[in-house]
Amino acid sequence: MSVKTEKDSRSTAEILASLLTKIQARESNREVTERPPARQEQRSSRADLPVTEPPICEKHELGSESEESPSGRYDFDLAEFPLFHYSKRRHGRKDLAPLSYTDTISGRDGKPVCRKWLVHPGTFGFGGCSTQELLYDLLQLYVEQGGQGSQIQFGTLRSLFLRRSARNPSRRDYERLRRDLDILRGYDIHCTNAFWDRKRRAYIDMKWRLFGSVFFFRDQPDQDGEELPFGFVEVSPVLRQIARTRGFFALGFESRYFYSLKPLEQRLAIYLAKKFISQKVHQRFVDDLARALPIEASRSRDNHALLKKAAHGLLTKKLPILDSFHMDRARDGRALAVFRRKVAPRQDSFVPLYAAEELAPGLAGLVDRIIEATGNPADRHWWTQCVKRLGSGAVDRALGQLKEARQLGQVRNPGGLLTKIFKDIAEAQGIVLH
Repeated sequence: MSVKTEKDSRSTAEILASLLTKIQARESNREVTERPPARQEQRSSRADLPVTEPPICEKHELGSESEESPSGRYDFDLAEFPLFHYSKRRHGRKDLAPLSYTDTISGRDGKPVCRKWLVHPGTFGFGGCSTQELLYDLLQLYVEQGGQGSQIQFGTLRSLFLRRSARNPSRRDYERLRRDLDILRGYDIHCTNAFWDRKRRAYIDMKWRLFGSVFFFRDQPDQDGEELPFGFVEVSPVLRQIARTRGFFALGFESRYFYSLKPLEQRLAIYLAKKFISQKVHQRFVDDLARALPIEASRSRDNHALLKKAAHGLLTKKLPILDSFHMDRARDGRALAVFRRKVAPRQDSFVPLYAAEELAPGLAGLVDRIIEATGNPADRHWWTQCVKRLGSGAVDRALGQLKEARQLGQVRNPGGLLTKIFKDIAEAQGIVLH
């Protein structure tokens, strides 16, 4: 029989006291870390690539998007800085002056820091309204594909049009889409003091691109050959690392709504979505905001009118995250644009990863055929699951039945009918679709 000594008892007491002290300290630290930081400007860095991050925001309110209609996604930095021209004045290949934007932010210890953003065009010049939509399309695809690989698999150019519910694009539309891809590949972005690296405790200047090579596939060597669903564009290492480490923020409105907007309304909606993550009221000098979007009228008052028109357009079309807008005057007399948030874009909304799963090229083509037949690209997740579980034979048979039903009479909901056909086939084969 062993007997504990006085030294053993004291040691046990000391251990218990030490454990109690650690637990109390841990609880105290937890309370501190759960408090939102007082600083308005925050920077977050990745292992190798520093980037600008929005402040940690307050608890998000319930947005209007649903699981069936997930929010669109966008990059934090691309949402804030100018990339395209929206004016009616033509910006041809000879117009090589970079798009520039400069502002001043609060840096370390509250000291002012001048940021500069320059976008140099490539051989095909600057992009405009259609290029903006293509960039949006590619970012959504990349998110849907998991944001992990070095490629964005778009399949065919027709698949990109179907995402916008454009079922009958013209030859000119295809030419413009190819040109827009070349424009995005040519962009060379130069940033000065745009990023803060916490690890290295340094401001970073950086020169980078969005995309690399693009690949198309045809079944015949001539231009009249049918396009095969293997097309992809290579993502630049910088954009790939942004997606992998920080991800894209949720806009608070779905893609269908984005496509319904006019070009300047689209740009303003994306800009406001970023600001509304952390701000209930966003106000900015009108001339500064015009340079950031950009609005490039020859007269300042015309910039004001165009911004006002775009903001009221968003209100009329019921942008889910925008409650109100008005113009005001600062003490120095400069015009202020004031936007009041309705709900914060939900940053915990579901991000689909279904396209990250490998699909054989033939099956990917079947998904595109289903979307073309139903006219509903928003259900790509569901169609992908059906194709993977049922196989090409069953899908071909179901598409044939849908075609026959349309020939016999009007089909009000082709997507719903095709789903019923798929479920009937699955039940007969003992397959569960969910």
